[in-house]
Amino acid sequence: MIQRKHRKRSQEEAEINITPMLDIVFIMLIFFIVTTSFVKEPGISPSRPFAQTAATKERGNIMIAVSRDDHIWMNKNRVELTGVRQMVEAARAENPESSVIIVADQSASTGMVIDLMDQVRV
Repeated sequence: MIQRKHRKRSQEEAEINITPMLDIVFIMLIFFIVTTSFVKEPGISPSRPFAQTAATKERGNIMIAVSRDDHIWMNKNRVELTGVRQMVEAARAENPESSVIIVADQSASTGMVIDLMDQVRV
């Protein structure tokens, strides 16, 4: 009888190469360690003093708006350009630390905004 040579089929074992994954994990770990902000917490929590006679200061802003058709609005009232200076001076007399904020529409003319800025300078 003829013997057949039985070759064992060499089966390769299926394995997952985790080396690239470990490289990525370590790189991410180093990244997070380096970018973490370390906050040093104090060992004790001191009680801070407070003033009994402290007065709170209200710092109000003076809002002036310029509409697209170059109308000036202040405190929800339409104001002429010539009256802006008087209203700003009156508001600053009440609260000297107030700031003037001009909000102009995108379509408002630049000349009107410049004239308004000239009037606001007190």
